[in-house]
Amino acid sequence: MVLAVLGLLVDASVLVGIWAAYGPARSGVTDVSNTLTQSLQVANKGLTRVNGYVQTARQTVAQVNDVATQMGDRVQTSSPLITALSQRVDTKLAPVLEQAQTTAAAIHDAVLKVNSALLALNRFPGVTLPTLSNQLGTVSDRAQEAESAVQDLRVTLSNIKSGAVTKAETAVMQITSRIDAPLTRIQSLVNTYQAKAVQAQDRVSSTTNTILTLLLVTALSLTLLLIIFSAGLLLLIYICWQYIRKGRFPSLRVVNA
Repeated sequence: MVLAVLGLLVDASVLVGIWAAYGPARSGVTDVSNTLTQSLQVANKGLTRVNGYVQTARQTVAQVNDVATQMGDRVQTSSPLITALSQRVDTKLAPVLEQAQTTAAAIHDAVLKVNSALLALNRFPGVTLPTLSNQLGTVSDRAQEAESAVQDLRVTLSNIKSGAVTKAETAVMQITSRIDAPLTRIQSLVNTYQAKAVQAQDRVSSTTNTILTLLLVTALSLTLLLIIFSAGLLLLIYICWQYIRKGRFPSLRVVNA
């Protein structure tokens, strides 16, 4: 009888422990899911902004090429087109590339946070969420590459104005092609990873619901099992108590009327 009572106490303790652990486990999964969702949203919005900056930059590069075509290779050093071109580079092209680079760096940080949260979810049995590729980190690198070429363009325009560079159009076109190439690569990466970010959000939502359901079913199943076990222990205690009182075990036969 003593063992049965101890078993009942242990049973009750385990039952309390199950539901005490269920709350933090559910909160932990929810917190990780929220972190993932927020980080993916930050990355997606950042990619949209970067795409807008890059599109503006490419339009400005096209305008620079148009002005360079108007100048030709034998432009006069005093031509107002050179000054207009320098102003366009300084006031439009350079700032928008700087914005793209800054936003790309923030996206990279968000991706690192996403991957950390994905690894946390992957610790659950049967969960295999793929992490995002680190190729998004190259967006910032490509933006820096374009910024470096813009600096070279500034130097070239200064040399054209001083007469050190004679073939103006050719010199400008060579550098603008170096600016446009990484911008094209950025747009390709953005388009690829925006689709992946959306897919990741859907998978995170589905996986989170699956994990939460699994936790609840496990807790309920263990609770039911412990209740059945407790009922058996109570019956055993009742039988032992009756034996102590009456010196014999109670009859469990069903009497027919």
